[in-house]
Amino acid sequence: MRLLASFFCAFFLLTASAAPEVQAAQNKRPAAVKKVNTTKTAKAPAKKAASAKKASKGKKNVAAARKTTKKVSSSASRKFASSKHYAKKKKTYARRHVRGPSYAQLMGLRGSSDPLALSTTAVLAYDMENDQILYEKNADTSLPIASITKLMTALVIVESGVDLDQKFAVTTEDFVKSSARSKLRKGMVLSRKQALHLALMSSDNRAAHFLARTFPGGKAKFISEMNAKAVLLAMDDSVFYDSIGLNNGNKCSALDLSHLIAAAAEHDVIRDLSTTPEASFSVGKRYVVSRTTNSFVANDNWDIELQKTGLTTAAGYCMVMQTNISGRPVAMIFLDAPNKAARNHDIQKLHDWLTNGKMLETASLN
Repeated sequence: MRLLASFFCAFFLLTASAAPEVQAAQNKRPAAVKKVNTTKTAKAPAKKAASAKKASKGKKNVAAARKTTKKVSSSASRKFASSKHYAKKKKTYARRHVRGPSYAQLMGLRGSSDPLALSTTAVLAYDMENDQILYEKNADTSLPIASITKLMTALVIVESGVDLDQKFAVTTEDFVKSSARSKLRKGMVLSRKQALHLALMSSDNRAAHFLARTFPGGKAKFISEMNAKAVLLAMDDSVFYDSIGLNNGNKCSALDLSHLIAAAAEHDVIRDLSTTPEASFSVGKRYVVSRTTNSFVANDNWDIELQKTGLTTAAGYCMVMQTNISGRPVAMIFLDAPNKAARNHDIQKLHDWLTNGKMLETASLN
C-alpha cells in the first residue's frame, strides 16, 4: 500500500516537472508559424514573376492595340483622303490668262499684212499739224475700243462746264462688274477732277462710272452727250453705250479716234491728267495712290502730250497717243493687238520708222 502511494507520488512529481517543458514547447510555436510564413515568402517571388509576366503581356497587348489603332487610323485617313470631301493641297502656279477671240479676229482682220509687218489689226499715224496720214492699216474699220472710251468721257465732262471740284460719295452703283481693280471704295468722297484723274491715268472703271452717274441728268443723259459729241467731231463710224468701255458696243475707227484725240488735246486738264506717271491724293480719311497704265509715259525717249490705253477680250490691246516726233504732233492709234508686248513692240517700231525716215521725208516735202 505504501508502495502504491509512493508510485503515485512519484508520477505526480514527474508530471509537475514536465509541465514547464510542455509550456516551453508551446511557447516555441511561433517558430512553426515563422516556418509557414517563410514558405509563403518563398512563394512571393514566383507570384511577383507571374505578375511581371502578366504586366509584360499587358504592355504587349497595349502596344499591339496602339499599332492596330494607328493602322486603322492610317487606313481611315487614306480612305478619307480619297473621298470627294477631301481635296489634297497642291502647289499652285501662276497661269497666263487665255483670252477668247477679239471682234477683229472674228471678222478675219487679224493678221492683215502691212509694210512694217505690225501684228496690231488697226493702226494709224496722223500728222496733226499738216493734216496728213503718215501710216495706216485698216484705219477706217470700226472696232471695239475698250477704255479708250474714257477719253470721250473726259471730253464731255470738261466741255459740259460742270464744276470739276464738286464732290460726291462713291456708292455700290459704281461697282461695275469688271476684272480690273479699283482704288475706290464705298463711302469715299471725291471730286469730279479726282475721278477724272483716276479714269484717264489708271483707267479706273468705277471712276468713269462715277462721272456719268453724277452728271446732271444722270447716266442716260451723259451717254446721249457722248454720242452727240461724236457727231460734232465727224466721228461717223463711232457709237457709245457706256462711259467706261466695258460695253463691247462702244466702237470707233482709227480715223475717228484721230478726231477725238485732236479735240481732247485742246484741253490742258485732259493732257495733264492723262500723262501723269503717278499720283496720290486724299480721299476722305484715306490716301489713294495710282499709276499710269502706259509704260511709254515715263520713257525719256518719248514726248507724250496725251494718251489712253484700253483692253477687253473683244477689243484686244489698244492704245492712243499724241506725241511729238521731229518737232511735230502726231496722233498714233493702235486697236486690237494680240497682247501687250506685241502692242508695245508695234508702237516702238512705228515710232522709230517715223523718227528715222517718214517724218524727215514729209518735212522735206513741206
